Amino acid sequence: MPYGCLIPDIDNLLVGGRCVAGDMVSHAATRNMMCCTVTGQAAGVAAAISLKLRTSTKNVSIIVIQE
Repeated sequence: MPYGCLIPDIDNLLVGGRCVAGDMVSHAATRNMMCCTVTGQAAGVAAAISLKLRTSTKNVSIIVIQE
């Protein structure tokens, strides 16, 4: 799943779980518990990294999140 689906139009707000963005097909495929869990974990990691780097969540590198 792309990191961008966790980022709404509000700065420094991340959404995970069943709130992620997507079209009808992709949204239906990501509503299971495992996808909800991993998007929540990714949002938490990205939030922690943005605080540590003192930057917006939109500016956090996906490579840093994956590491």
